[in-house]
Amino acid sequence: MEKNMNIKELAKKLDLSITTVSRGLADYSDVSEKTKKRIKKFAEKYNYNPNPYAANLASRSSKNLGFILPLYGLNSSPLNQISFIQFLSGMYSNLSKNNIQLSMLMARSQNEEKSLYEKLIVEQKVRNIIINNLRINDSRIPLLKKNKVNFVAWGRTQNLKNYSWVDLDNNKSMQIIFDHLIKKNHEKIAFININKKFNFAYQRMKTYFSELKKYKISFDKNLYIEIPKNDSLLSEAVTRKLLKNKKVTAIICCTEYIAAGAIRACNDLKIKIGHDISLITYDSLIVSNLITPKITSISHPTEDLGYNAVKLLMSKNGNDSKNNFYMAKPTIIDRDSVKKL
Repeated sequence: MEKNMNIKELAKKLDLSITTVSRGLADYSDVSEKTKKRIKKFAEKYNYNPNPYAANLASRSSKNLGFILPLYGLNSSPLNQISFIQFLSGMYSNLSKNNIQLSMLMARSQNEEKSLYEKLIVEQKVRNIIINNLRINDSRIPLLKKNKVNFVAWGRTQNLKNYSWVDLDNNKSMQIIFDHLIKKNHEKIAFININKKFNFAYQRMKTYFSELKKYKISFDKNLYIEIPKNDSLLSEAVTRKLLKNKKVTAIICCTEYIAAGAIRACNDLKIKIGHDISLITYDSLIVSNLITPKITSISHPTEDLGYNAVKLLMSKNGNDSKNNFYMAKPTIIDRDSVKKL
């Protein structure tokens, strides 16, 4: 079997430096388009597969990307990890195209997560990181800035200064939900949320209140419920309590896992979704394929978020640009779980 060509041999055939070949393969702007085409043509001709670690050494620029997948709290449920799989899929399509090595670690507690970030930065010398599950005030941001790490946040804090982020439009999505429910004559609208220390939950809560005000609907404190974690048993229990209020006509679920608990409560109480009660949720990749009726939901292009997170991270300006962000547009998928009154 013929030995694979290494970058030194490829550079010799091209009569170019190893650095130029490495940077040309990685699409750096300081290499002309003509030279890039020639390099890539030779790489294909000689079946050269670049090693990301070798490319790092050649260019003296780290192209490793760090990502920590939390397996606790919001993401202790396999259901809620689906969004991470979609995000990682979007990341991978951009990582592989740009020959970027992914260093992914998994954390089972907040303390372990903190130590893993320190491991990425101090021990593994990773200079590019994507963080997730943003809190209202997130201690990871000053940590990364202190260590001069190039990073992008999946989500936002309340302070948006001097860092790059990709996120769902949580305000717009709640507005779309209310528009949909109001058009179907709903006014007694409940919202089951999770702990508002997570900024997406805080944003959805704020817009829920503002939409009530916009449509001149009196706020009923019994119709806004916040559960401490993304747990279907907790959402099932609070849904049972909500359903005792005969005036409630629609329930908004902050996550698909909350919706799973709400669906179970309705089924156990013989309350027909889409007839006796209306239900709408954020995302429903799994539950809508498992139950009848299918659940009306707000959908976001999570793969696009992953792709654009890598794109922003590897951009020339990095964190220096105050407008370095990507906002995914929400859409509603109208199914059979919201009844017109």
